[in-house]
Amino acid sequence: MHKDVIYIDVEDDITAIISKVKASKEKIVALVPPKRIGVLQSAVNLRLLGRAAEQSDKRLVVITSNHALMSLAAAAKLPVAKNLQSKPELAPIAALEVDDGEDVIDGNELPIGEHARLPEDDVVDEIATAPAFKADELAKPPKAGQPTKPARAKSGVKVPNFNTFRKKMLLAVGGGVLLIAFLVWAIVFAPRATVVVSAKTNDTPVNTKVAVGDKLTTDLSKNTIKAVKVVKSEKKSIDFAASGSKNVGAKATSNVKLTQQSQTSTSVPAGTQLSTSDGLVFVTNSSVVIPASTLGGSCFPVACPGSATVGVTAAEGGAKYNAASGSLSGAPNGASANFTAPTSGGTDKVVKVVTTEDIQKAKDELTDSESKEMESQLKSSLKGAKYIDGSYRVDYNDVKSTPDVGVESASGNATLTATVVYGIYGLKTDEIDSYLNAYFKKQLSGESNQRVYDTGKSKAEFQDVTNSKEGAELTLIATAKIGPKLDEAKIAKLAMGQKAGEIQEALQSVRGIENVEVNFFPFWVGTVPNDEDKVNVVFKVNDTN
Repeated sequence: MHKDVIYIDVEDDITAIISKVKASKEKIVALVPPKRIGVLQSAVNLRLLGRAAEQSDKRLVVITSNHALMSLAAAAKLPVAKNLQSKPELAPIAALEVDDGEDVIDGNELPIGEHARLPEDDVVDEIATAPAFKADELAKPPKAGQPTKPARAKSGVKVPNFNTFRKKMLLAVGGGVLLIAFLVWAIVFAPRATVVVSAKTNDTPVNTKVAVGDKLTTDLSKNTIKAVKVVKSEKKSIDFAASGSKNVGAKATSNVKLTQQSQTSTSVPAGTQLSTSDGLVFVTNSSVVIPASTLGGSCFPVACPGSATVGVTAAEGGAKYNAASGSLSGAPNGASANFTAPTSGGTDKVVKVVTTEDIQKAKDELTDSESKEMESQLKSSLKGAKYIDGSYRVDYNDVKSTPDVGVESASGNATLTATVVYGIYGLKTDEIDSYLNAYFKKQLSGESNQRVYDTGKSKAEFQDVTNSKEGAELTLIATAKIGPKLDEAKIAKLAMGQKAGEIQEALQSVRGIENVEVNFFPFWVGTVPNDEDKVNVVFKVNDTN
């Protein structure tokens, strides 16, 4: 069968409790009193509760382990239970203790003669009508065999015992002093209050691009984080096959006439490349100056262009450069260039040479077989930092190919030597924390009542890692715990002179505060003292230490 549980507040009166009982929809109602049982200290109030429950056809159970309240509930015939799971039962009423009947007087056993057989009223009447003792009878000595009667005390004013009076006065004064001291302690010194604030943090994610490197500094404005770099270098060599080919035959030659219509002369340096319409390249053998145009002569009425002739040689050997004629492009300042005669003298001789692709392939082969093992070794030596997965890199210093790029290899083979530098990057937790603190401080700049409890540094992740000149670029992902920013001194000042409900209403308006509990000491205190030293503030925040 279901039951309804009603928690009684110290400020509730008996009418409020009766209203809650009547309003309950369950047949069984469990009353849970506070530590200070308040209105339930009255037997009359308990009987009123029992009568109200009976009229509402409800079964009332008092949840308590307080012996005084259990006795009061037993007198009101209300069952009690120590907790909500215990079986309710009617507590026994404590009986008066009797000293084994020794102090109980049985009137029937008293040796009072004929009075034992008289009714109570007759005994009273008989005593009232008994004749008075005569004075001479009092003076007569007792007869033989009769017990001696005790002498009566003389009448008159009794002298007080000053020692007893003095003791009583001292006890009274001492008791008064103790009472006053207790009242001063209870009212001035004893009252204290503890405000327990329970708060909840919220998960706030961060996803931002950053650059990391061992020569960088942690700076939010630059989106950089200082990294730790671990390196290991080895000098290595490898033989490889030259895959390139080159025609090293004789180069074709000829002369080119350069012509220009200009008021000033133009210099053409040696090594100037001139190209035919077929893409064949010829290089000037020496520098030459094209003179300025001249007036008069056979060119009248226009000026005669300046011209100069220079020898050219094919950029490469080969018979394909022979018999080239006509115009060429590439002359400076709009000058025109034309062969004076077809080119000749080119011959074919193809040999094996080393190419840049051969060098790169050989470099890769230097490290392919040991890259994974080397990365593992570097990770094990990365102490106090979190490894950036994907930051492993291999650099080459002092790379030399014999023969060099473009040079003939008579055997078709070549040798590459280089210093191989293996490296990885990691981020220290302190550096991650410093960056994230600055990040969230900027995010919370407009919320003064919020703070970061955990930046999420320990569970930070790195994604989209690419190597860069300084180190690496990556996406930093973390989840921070953000909750209310609480000031003990401010809360203590706010609570002074306030009741529990007023404090709860003021604090629970702050985002993240879930519950506010105010505990008073001693039990009779109901208002927070106006002394900051007597107010203790305790924070309870989930997911934090």
